[in-house]
Amino acid sequence: MSNVNLVLSVGLAVFFFVVGPTAFLLNVIPGVVVEYFGSMPEMLGATMSDGEPTQEFLTAWTTFYWAWWVSWAPFVGVFVAKISRGRTIRQFVLGVLLIPSSIIVGAFTLLGGTSIWLQREHGEVAPDGTAQSLPAPEEIFYVVIDQLPGGAVLAPLVIVILAVFFITTADSASLVNSQMSQKGNPEPKRPITVFWAMCMAGIAVVILLVGDEDALTGLQNLVTVTALPFSLIIIAMAVALVRELRNDPQVIRYTYENWALEKAVERGVEEYGDHWVLSVEPVTPPDEYATGEAMDTSDEEFTAWYQRTDDEGNPVEYDYETGEYADGTDPARTSEDGTEGEQGR
Repeated sequence: MSNVNLVLSVGLAVFFFVVGPTAFLLNVIPGVVVEYFGSMPEMLGATMSDGEPTQEFLTAWTTFYWAWWVSWAPFVGVFVAKISRGRTIRQFVLGVLLIPSSIIVGAFTLLGGTSIWLQREHGEVAPDGTAQSLPAPEEIFYVVIDQLPGGAVLAPLVIVILAVFFITTADSASLVNSQMSQKGNPEPKRPITVFWAMCMAGIAVVILLVGDEDALTGLQNLVTVTALPFSLIIIAMAVALVRELRNDPQVIRYTYENWALEKAVERGVEEYGDHWVLSVEPVTPPDEYATGEAMDTSDEEFTAWYQRTDDEGNPVEYDYETGEYADGTDPARTSEDGTEGEQGR
């Protein structure tokens, strides 16, 4: 469903670009990107002391959306990490920062640019040319597509796209909630996943029935309030991640490398002055120059990172004679958990 919706969304963007003011949009897109980064320092420096308009903007937009993103971050992060298995942390971070941001900038530029062009050329969006005559936020999109050829066909398609977005979001949320309630089981039981989906649907129905026209406002306020405990959880998760990554094989090897060079250079200078070369030879501990003198590489704290597991978390044994894992996979290629095959040994 997500793949289908992605194709539909790209098709919608192409429709606006081709049917709408193509030349105008081509001129606007570079200017928008430059304006965005050029205005970023000023926007990041905005505070409540900058006057009433800024106060209203920061309250209605910045603070609320920060709270919204914080409350969504734990389960969305878990889901995106789940479907990004095999990627490095750098790839994951850059992907979730740059790809969505680029899509959002492109979407706002295409839709907003088309709206601006329609208002300048025909004045149909805001009849009297003032912000007061603009349609309600939930209606303005359909006002814009009504001005484009094929708008009558496009409107139902947009409703389908929005519905699928909600469905896939609820699907991922229920899946992550089900995983968390089953101690992180990567393949959660379907009845529990369905239970969480029904709970979310039930909460939405109750809010809509009780809140009437103010339901969305009430939901937004609820999200803002509940974001505080989630912000503390995210800080704790960040600290836990940093501590856990200290035992990552690549981090250990990097530290080991620095230790080896540092101790070798120290010994070379102390014993031979300026005339010596590096060599690798076994050392019987204890030896103050031994690179791994203080490290026990058989400790489970380190070996757990190197142990390949199946989808249920059970260890997969490695056959040193055949050079393959018990599941028949080749360690020379990158494993599913993102570590190189040689590391998997």
